[in-house]
Amino acid sequence: MAISVLIGTLISVKRAKRIGIDTDSVYDMIFVVVVSSIIGSRLWYVVFHLDEFRGNWLDTINPFHGPGGFGIAGLSMMGGIVLAIVSVALYSLIKKVKFARLGDVIAPAFLLGAGITRIGCFLNGCCYGRPTDSAFAVVFRDGAARYFWENYILLHPDSGMTGLIPTQLIASLLGFALFFLVLWLERWRFFDGWTSWLVLMLYSVDRFAVDQFRSYEVEQILGYVGPIMLTVNEIIVFALFAFSLAMFIVGASRARRSRK
Repeated sequence: MAISVLIGTLISVKRAKRIGIDTDSVYDMIFVVVVSSIIGSRLWYVVFHLDEFRGNWLDTINPFHGPGGFGIAGLSMMGGIVLAIVSVALYSLIKKVKFARLGDVIAPAFLLGAGITRIGCFLNGCCYGRPTDSAFAVVFRDGAARYFWENYILLHPDSGMTGLIPTQLIASLLGFALFFLVLWLERWRFFDGWTSWLVLMLYSVDRFAVDQFRSYEVEQILGYVGPIMLTVNEIIVFALFAFSLAMFIVGASRARRSRK
């Protein structure tokens, strides 16, 4: 995550000069994004894991845990995305900076950051996929993925599964691919917000697709529509995609009218 922020900041500052945004605003806004995304990710995780903290609410913010452990384990990215968008909108309103243009500066860096951060998820053994017997199966030796796999094998010793789908690496590859795709597509950018809304639409599709291969606790699964799994995250990405598409259409329509 730290590497993502550093590289994302360097890229955003360079893009700011081209798009016409003051670099000081970019530094301030990135600070707002980092803080709000961590808070939002933590809150989202806690809300859906209340039993884990019941009777020990201080653990939701306590960085010291276990023998020699340090850090706050348990973040859910969707909560961070939602709060970061709201925070940037409020920052833009307070500072009187155009929200759509500011978003265009940092949006591609979000995709790159997602690609880098998911490598950390893989190394940490979190955000793992469902059991599989494919050649891409991975057996984790640490983290939540290890405990999930051990319990799964204990309950299903004859399943024939050989490991878990490495959804973290799939998400990472998609993040990198979409980052370069957006940079290539930006040659057709013709209104403020073009990049922001496109990135959010692409990420929504990306997240929905990857989630279909992820392991979720039974309590988090709302149901199925045929083979498609629905969780609260899917509801959010549906809403995010619909909102971004609507804003993209509105922005494009206004830009075309202003040309006439």
